[in-house]
Order: sequence, then C-alpha cells, then structure tokens
Amino acid sequence: MAFKDIIGHEKIIGRLKKALEKNEFASAYLFFGDEAIGKRLAAINFAKAMNCLSNTMDGCDECISCSKIKKGIHPDVRIIAPEAEMADTETNAESKGTEKKSRIIKIDQIKAIQGEMAYSPFEGKKRVFIIDNADKMNTEAANSLLKTLEEPARNSIIILVSSKPNFLLPTIVSRCQQMRFTTAPIETVKRLLIEKGINNSDADLIASAAHGRIGIALNTDASAIKEKRDEYLNLLSAAVSGNTGNIFLSVEKYAKDSNAAMEIFEWFYIWLRDVIIFKETGETRYLTNSDRLDEIKKWAEINTTKYLDILKSITDIQKAFSRNINKQLAMEKVMMEIKEVAQK
Repeated sequence: MAFKDIIGHEKIIGRLKKALEKNEFASAYLFFGDEAIGKRLAAINFAKAMNCLSNTMDGCDECISCSKIKKGIHPDVRIIAPEAEMADTETNAESKGTEKKSRIIKIDQIKAIQGEMAYSPFEGKKRVFIIDNADKMNTEAANSLLKTLEEPARNSIIILVSSKPNFLLPTIVSRCQQMRFTTAPIETVKRLLIEKGINNSDADLIASAAHGRIGIALNTDASAIKEKRDEYLNLLSAAVSGNTGNIFLSVEKYAKDSNAAMEIFEWFYIWLRDVIIFKETGETRYLTNSDRLDEIKKWAEINTTKYLDILKSITDIQKAFSRNINKQLAMEKVMMEIKEVAQK
C-alpha cells in the first residue's frame, strides 16, 4: 500500500508529498485525529516514501526498502507502541507468552530510539521513528522525548500518532508539525465497501456505524452490527408499545454501560433520521436501515415534526455525556418522549 491507496486524506497526503518534493522535512510530526482513520497507515507510508529507492514521491511497494518497511524489518524505520499492543501484532507463539505486557510507553523505549538517533541511517535515507498511541507515554518517557525534540538529530524524523493529543505535553505538541486527520464522508466509505464486494444495504449500515472511520468500516461485519442494532432498537419498540414498566426495565439494563448508552443514542438518532428522510422524500437510497423499511414506513405514518424535538434532545444529551450526566435518567427522558409522540 502507498499514498495513492489511502482514501479520504488527500490534503494531508498533498502536504507530505510537497515535503518529499522539496526534500524538506520537520524533525517531528504529530498525526492526530479519531481512532482507526488512517493516521498510522499514513505515517508508515510517509516513511516508505522517504526511503523508497524509486524516487517517485510515493512508496513503490516493490523495492527492497519498501518491502522491508512493509514487513517491519527495515533497520531505519521503527514503530514504538505500548508493549501490550506490540505483542498483539506478533504472530509467533514465543512472543505470546504469559508475561504481562505494559499498556504504556516507558522511558526505556524512548531511550532506545534516542540511542539509534545518534547514528546515521544504516541503509535508508532517513531514520523514521513512529510512536503509535503516543498519548500513552508515561511522565518519564514524555519528558525524555521532549529533550530529544528540543535537540533533534540530523536525518532522524519522529512521527507521533495519537487519537488523544490533549493527553500529550503541550511542549511536545508545540515542537511538532501537526497534521489533523478527519473522518471520511460516509458516502466515500460506502463506495469503498461496495468496491470490496459488500452489497449496497450492508455498506450503508457499516459506513454509518463506523462514522467515517475507514479502518473500522473495513474490519466490521454487517451481521454483527445488525445484531447489536436490533437489540438496541427493541428499546424503541418498548417505547412505542407505551408500557412504562418495560421502558424502565429496558433502560436499567443498558444504563450501567457507558459505551452501550452512547451506542443506543447513536442508533436512536440514525433510526429517527431515517424515518424523517423517508417521510419527507419517499426515497430509500439515503436510508441507513433500508433492510427494515417496513418498520420505517410505519413510523413515518406519525407526524414526524415531533421527531425533530427528540433528535434535538438526543444531540443535547450526547454533548452532555462528557459532563457525566445520569445516563439512566437521560435514556428514560428520550424514551418517554418517543412514547408520547407514538401515542398521539
């Protein structure tokens, strides 16, 4: 894989290619943005392009340098991450022993790359050190890295990759050239999935559930999404039935799990959005849940202007989640609003 194969980050790739054309690089970069949107992939391909023997301003994926980087055995390109995450990528049984692996990046890992920076590239043009999940450095590791950034080594480039840049020391961030990665448009993700052989309905579902995160979309099974979605949408059925007891029992089951509560609100929003779109346009091509069209039609028989108020409530509650609101009360509020709309 090369720059040309990375989808949805054309502006950033353009900036990186410009640096390659001018042969002018920052001593340190920070690639940041949501999880699973291609930051690490872009960092690896930037390292390929810097060391590629074809001089095409992109990795050729054919020369010995690109091949070694792809396999993770290039002496001048290193990926540093928490030990536990590195162990998860190993394939040999010996590396999967019972020894407990750290979930943070330790100072020893940073000192190891500092030692390598003291030397010129062994066989490549640039030494590239990719620190994945850089926000997981402990205090000692972060302070040690800061000293390196203050006195960068010639022909060595550090790329920090993070989905939580606010967890990094501000002094580290300020010494990096920052590249902000954003999620891809859902239509772009859907098109990619269809090109991979996924049918239109499942592609709709996966792309919406992944929220534009291509890495997640490519590794998600539609049947698993449907199972979870259908379970969550049963809550809506409880609300429509008007049985208050069932509503409270159902909500209590999920409110204890923050991730589940967030997912439920997301699916409520997507479902009601589908209902409103169908009611207003009669079109099915824009629906995420097109496989449940008959139910959407029934919901659309209700005056959907009321649903707009519910969507606003859901949006307000999602924003308030960061303030540790009572998730059970929030879910009950939305469910009761739906109950009232369905019974008018």
